[in-house]
Amino acid sequence: SSGINAEYGDFMIGLYLLLISITDTVVYSGDYCRKQLEWLLSSECATLGVLSTIGSQVSLIAMTVLSIVRMDGILGSLKLKIPGPITIMKTIQVVFIVFSVILASATIALLPLVRSFEDYFVNGIHYPEDLKLFIGTTKKQSIQPVLEAYYGRMKKTTLSWNRNIQMINDMFSHDQRYEDFTTPVGKVHFYGNDGVCLFKYFVGKEDPQKGFVWAILLVNFTCFIFISLSYIIIGMISRSSSRSVAGAQNNEINRRNRRMNQRISIIILTDFCCWIPFIIICGLHTIEVIDATPWYSLFSMLILPVNSVVNPFLYDNFLTKLRMSLLGSRFAALSMNRSVASFHSTVLTVMRNTSQRVSGLVNRPSTVARRAGREEGKRNGDVGVTVAEIAASSV
Repeated sequence: SSGINAEYGDFMIGLYLLLISITDTVVYSGDYCRKQLEWLLSSECATLGVLSTIGSQVSLIAMTVLSIVRMDGILGSLKLKIPGPITIMKTIQVVFIVFSVILASATIALLPLVRSFEDYFVNGIHYPEDLKLFIGTTKKQSIQPVLEAYYGRMKKTTLSWNRNIQMINDMFSHDQRYEDFTTPVGKVHFYGNDGVCLFKYFVGKEDPQKGFVWAILLVNFTCFIFISLSYIIIGMISRSSSRSVAGAQNNEINRRNRRMNQRISIIILTDFCCWIPFIIICGLHTIEVIDATPWYSLFSMLILPVNSVVNPFLYDNFLTKLRMSLLGSRFAALSMNRSVASFHSTVLTVMRNTSQRVSGLVNRPSTVARRAGREEGKRNGDVGVTVAEIAASSV
């Protein structure tokens, strides 16, 4: 079940990469800079952000559950615990695990878009270009001085987005004879922080969503620890159990263990390369040591999808099946060549024996000829060997 969840997550990541590439090359080809704000404020960008977040979280959480289940199976085999039959209760447990993984991932992805939490996740607002008071996307920190200058002294408090918009709206007369440039107001959602619509991992000290983001990063780091420890334990148990087996069977087990250890090393290495450098960079960005905002495209296209690209090869035995398929076809071709060669050899042997028998039948004199030769010899007075007997002895 966890393997299926991971496959769905990997598929969603692949779909996200495909759609973001189509949007870049087809929809906004050569015109993205002029329509950047339109894209960042759009529901399509938010949808792609939700898709990528659900895919990455489903894949990571499912791999964590799968590694724990495998480790539990290995430990259970050491205790000679025999797996029982499939029951309704076990089926319910599997369905519950699948539902929990999907629900947790969907909650992480959709929570930033809930209207009730927009004060924590909305990154800014955007007014029409004709309203020159605010240009581009404006954060709360930039709005506060403007409101203080217009309304006078204000309490040092953080106003909600709705309150900010209402106070800005009250600054204008809204004469019906003139066009109102205070509407519509676009809100830069959580996934609209960059053109690739990625989960906003790079947060600053003043971002209200930094607590939520770092909680998710902590969950992902915990998943990496569980995956690494589980497969390290599996490798250690397998290596220690193989030492108790002797003989040729031990050599085969050692080969299998080496292949398994190689796979375990790749699993841990890909998880490490995917999340640990990313978490470190997120931390450096938060404490303002570096500005990692321009790196969103790099991480969304190359670093974060590493697990989704490698997982199908590691967990579905794709490489093993491919190798065995190639070896099987090679052995089949070799067996066919040997069969053809054996057939040819058999045909040649039969033809040779047949030709020898035919030549023998042609050269061997008949019984009537031998008797006639003897009578002819007696009539001629030959006391030596007859012609027929000489001919018979020569065969």
